[in-house]
Amino acid sequence: MAAEREAFVAFFDQLKADILSDLKTPAFRLPENAFDWFSRSLEHNVQGGKMNRGLSVIDTYRSLVGERELTKIELERTYVLGWCVEWLQAFFLVSDDIMDGSVTRRGAPCWYKMPEVGMVAINDAFLLESCIYRFLKKHFGKEPYYVDLLDLMHEVTYQTELGQLLDLITAPEDNVDLARFSMTKYRYIVEFKTAYYSFYLPVALALLMAGHKADAPSFATARRILLVMGEYFQIQDDYLDCFGDPAVIGKIGTDIKDNKWYA
Repeated sequence: MAAEREAFVAFFDQLKADILSDLKTPAFRLPENAFDWFSRSLEHNVQGGKMNRGLSVIDTYRSLVGERELTKIELERTYVLGWCVEWLQAFFLVSDDIMDGSVTRRGAPCWYKMPEVGMVAINDAFLLESCIYRFLKKHFGKEPYYVDLLDLMHEVTYQTELGQLLDLITAPEDNVDLARFSMTKYRYIVEFKTAYYSFYLPVALALLMAGHKADAPSFATARRILLVMGEYFQIQDDYLDCFGDPAVIGKIGTDIKDNKWYA
């Protein structure tokens, strides 16, 4: 497992090089200062997490194909899909940190808190999301399930953004109103904001790559189980945000400050 993680982490450099090399082509011809900025954004925002979401793609695919050894191209494709989930996570976190006014992330200053970054981080978040679709086109563009990958990624992004919307309007900092809160709303938030992209998405990507059709019963079964797991995870995360030691969890929690009394 440790060797798998090391190989997966190392694959980031290849994906980063692919993205940056595109920016040097005549199609984009990005000036040097913007090129360096983008490179720093990738280093700061995509790396450094626990990588559980990305590694779940690899573990799930291995389970689906059985005991046989994965081919080189299969392994590389699981890494690409795993990193697509990590890139999506980076897009969400950069955006979420701005909206929540967070200070630290993964033991370092949030990207928008870095010197000279500020609200440029909003556009950097958009760029992080765009990388995902460049990876999918390059590595899966000729596969029969390519459109299903795109559809899944767009659907889960939409679901997560709906969860974020309810999160933001349920507990605005300047207007405390307990009437807005209900367990139904809380469960919606944790399902849509966290469970779909953190738990269901990695497994669903592996199912598609393994040849399962998008409307197969396996997706509904996986969704039913994984959304419950995601709810459990988010409840634990909310507790740690309020009561966890920043030195251990890698961030300074802001839920109480942000009026998230439902957490």
